[in-house]
Amino acid sequence: MSEEKLHPKQVEPSRHGEDADPASLFEQYGRVSFSLDEKEIATIFMHDMEGQNVFSHAFVEDFLSVLDAVEEIDPRVVILRGLTSTFSGGADKESLMELASGKIVVRDLVISERLINCRFPVISAMEGHAMGGGFVIALCSDIIIASREARYGTVFMNMGFTPGMGTTTLLQGAVGSYIANEMMFTGRRYKGRELAEKSTNINYILPKKEVLAKAADLALQIAEKNPKSVQLLKYSLAAPKKKLLTDARLQEDMMHALSFGYPETKKIIDDLYAG
Repeated sequence: MSEEKLHPKQVEPSRHGEDADPASLFEQYGRVSFSLDEKEIATIFMHDMEGQNVFSHAFVEDFLSVLDAVEEIDPRVVILRGLTSTFSGGADKESLMELASGKIVVRDLVISERLINCRFPVISAMEGHAMGGGFVIALCSDIIIASREARYGTVFMNMGFTPGMGTTTLLQGAVGSYIANEMMFTGRRYKGRELAEKSTNINYILPKKEVLAKAADLALQIAEKNPKSVQLLKYSLAAPKKKLLTDARLQEDMMHALSFGYPETKKIIDDLYAG
């Protein structure tokens, strides 16, 4: 493990420009940071400006390091946020090509399980776009706040392979089964306001400028409750989602073994990332 991992930097959020929260100091682990306020509300901030929060190996390592640190602190509630432009872009080309070559399997990408298994509630505050696995991490949270202006999609089929990371069972809970089917089959990217018109189960779909404020308000309401009872409730409410994720992995691993093995899949991925 690198020296940076053992001794994360404490940095002023102002270095992240408009995506910063000036009220706190962030503990920085490369591309992901976290803060803790006086109410014991933690904020995990994904701020890989260059990579737009795609799941590169380095980004996933940083994210899991932050999650380890946050779990050690044991906050009352967590707000998960990204850049104002992009919440998360999902897997990068290198990871997809490794999947296609059989070097790794999707269950190696453990962010889904880690978020669902957190002891504390997680609020996903999606100011920006979220695609593929980047959208799935919001599905693994307890409360979802989306932006009317941003686009959201499960774009796996656009890249030639079947959905993963629990999408096939978790997406229905957020948008309903038939809309979930449409999103997965077509790979279409929906603006938040389009999803709002479809009456999904996403908690709030707001103007981008209101997303973080709503997340902070909800987090404060949760933080005021008995933390031991909150954790008990989280354990109970997360149990069905844990089973859904387990069920999804059984079928998704089987589908991936086939779809990533198709020779055209590698070509589609290569063509999409060309240039």
